[in-house]
Amino acid sequence: MIPMQLIFGIGCAIVAAAAVVYFSQTSPQRPHSRAARHDYVDRNDSSYIDSNNPRVRDSQPGDMCYFCHREMTKESMHVMNCAHALCKQCFASYRKWRRDCPFCERIVIRIDLPGEACAICREPMKLDTMDYLPCEHALHKVCLQLYKNNNYKTCPVCLRKLDNIS
Repeated sequence: MIPMQLIFGIGCAIVAAAAVVYFSQTSPQRPHSRAARHDYVDRNDSSYIDSNNPRVRDSQPGDMCYFCHREMTKESMHVMNCAHALCKQCFASYRKWRRDCPFCERIVIRIDLPGEACAICREPMKLDTMDYLPCEHALHKVCLQLYKNNNYKTCPVCLRKLDNIS
């Protein structure tokens, strides 16, 4: 009886030690998380970059849109701050519900969402009363028109030039 208890006790101690070692290790990253991506890779080192992988390389005319799968031209693509692009129609709807790039998951769209305060009048904005600037900040349409009528040429939030906005 004693040898059986001794064997059982040693077995329990081994299982407990294995459980402690197993649960004390850090969990591995998800396969598609930021740490598993090539964000840290030197962009000039071509040995780490697969130039055919659109998740790693910059978007170019001729690539397919991530959502509608239509070929993008230089005129039809909207390039985000991370150098990835979507077609302008898909980007216009995507930026209303997400702030990150669908390719690299970086926060690239610094948009103001409906309900947030306008940078000029500080009143909450609604989707039908707000307009986006090229830098992805938003203002009320009326506030933006008054701002431009006063000959301001930069965004009131980030001071980026307001080129070619109507």
